[in-house]
Amino acid sequence: MRRVFTISGMGLLAAVAVLFWLHQRSTRYDFIIGQAAARNGVDFYLAKALIYEESWFRQESRGTAGEVGLMQITPAAAADFAAATGFSVHSVEQLSEPALNVEIGCWYLKNSLERYKDSPNPMLFALLRYNAGETRASSWLRLALEKPPPLGASAERHYLSLVDYPKTRAYASRILKRCRSRNFLF
Repeated sequence: MRRVFTISGMGLLAAVAVLFWLHQRSTRYDFIIGQAAARNGVDFYLAKALIYEESWFRQESRGTAGEVGLMQITPAAAADFAAATGFSVHSVEQLSEPALNVEIGCWYLKNSLERYKDSPNPMLFALLRYNAGETRASSWLRLALEKPPPLGASAERHYLSLVDYPKTRAYASRILKRCRSRNFLF
């Protein structure tokens, strides 16, 4: 009988250790995210959900198109940030630094939200821009304006159905869901 308790106790201990690790991983950058989100007028949970999706809170993340860091910043986005703010970004390695990476990402997200503030769903179209670029996001917005959601249908689901890139559609949907649920563990 004692052996069963020991095995169960070890399983419980392992589960607690995993949950602690997940909590630490998902809250490690909360201060940085909170500061950058506040400076840029961006919802904390939206920025955090985007980071979860882009890098799963791994600052060393690198994408196939040259994106780096927590928010997967591209050199082009860093150049836009530098031109707009006067802050000079000297290297790709510098972009991996969490504070700078999140600042640029929140700045870009703020610009995306402002760009689509008059759209039927600014948050959705900002995320589409973040993932697929302004040209594609604007074309999906034109479609959304031409084809309003049917009566009784979810507007967000309808707008997502107009996105002809399945990965981008799933990306935006996951971020919006995570932002609302505020679940950053799983």
